Amino acid sequence: MKPVCIDPVTLAHQHDFSKSFMYSIHQMYFLVQKHLEHSLLKSKSISFSQFMILVGFHCSLELPVSQSLIAERLYLTEATVSRHVSTLVSLGLLSRTNDKENRRKHIINITTKGKKVFESAQKIIDKELNYIFSVIKESDRKNIIKNFNGVLSALLIKK
Repeated sequence: MKPVCIDPVTLAHQHDFSKSFMYSIHQMYFLVQKHLEHSLLKSKSISFSQFMILVGFHCSLELPVSQSLIAERLYLTEATVSRHVSTLVSLGLLSRTNDKENRRKHIINITTKGKKVFESAQKIIDKELNYIFSVIKESDRKNIIKNFNGVLSALLIKK
């Protein structure tokens, strides 16, 4: 079976909103992620995915923080989180211990170095995102956020 190739220009002319919009979101996410990845690797020597693991840790309201909790929060597999956590542990940004109640469960903690890297990486991300999205007028931003939140809510309810 031949894969379906989506040409956004053709789709836009066909007025197929769903397909052209999904393709645009995918393409924009990929390109923004690639841009952020480059900025983080250049200045902090961490990947965007590794930064997201730090975000997952930072945003967790539950303690202790387990790899499975981060995987759930970031919609990633536990294997993916485990791989990134291993790298972050080797960089000295996280520490990992076995849970005393469940030896298969790993508890992670952020180190002092990890906190510093996270905070400075977050400033880089904020600066880059502000630059990238500066092309969207302030007056349009509220509508975009409102509409995206509506779609997200519908998806989370369907889950």
